[in-house]
Amino acid sequence: MPMRSLSASPSATGAQAVLSGRRVVGNLLGRRGGASPSSADDSADAGGEQRPVALIVDDSPIARMLMASILDSFEVEVFEAGGSAEALAVAARRRPDVLIVDWTLHAETAADVLDALESHLSGGLPPVVMVSAATRMPVDLRAAATLRKPFTPRELYAALAAAFSGEKSGAAEA
Repeated sequence: MPMRSLSASPSATGAQAVLSGRRVVGNLLGRRGGASPSSADDSADAGGEQRPVALIVDDSPIARMLMASILDSFEVEVFEAGGSAEALAVAARRRPDVLIVDWTLHAETAADVLDALESHLSGGLPPVVMVSAATRMPVDLRAAATLRKPFTPRELYAALAAAFSGEKSGAAEA
């Protein structure tokens, strides 16, 4: 089912989606709520502001690279993990503002990753965007949005907007 319309029009170009994404993640900075401390150069951009942090958990290095590239264009600091063990190590260093998790990993599912993170993150899980290449999208009540692979930057932007709005959203489809 298509995602609800956002500020980007249906005919928005990729560049417009990137600019809209920057506005969305810029607004996320006000939602950080005192995340774990970090060094000034760890997450500061040229203006000295702290960038939102995304943790991508996917067993495909190529998928992680593509998602990281899109998120970087939205001015998001990105950390990557191939499974729950790596995700826990990252979360121990930096509390993510959003989790983007592939449903099917080599030896586990996204539910396993979320269970592990939930038990180690004080204050509960940040918003979760579930991604999957499966024909039938997974259902996990902790996911605020779902995306079917492959997806566009605009669809990722829409999923992030849904995740941070607190509204549950179905799968984004082209």
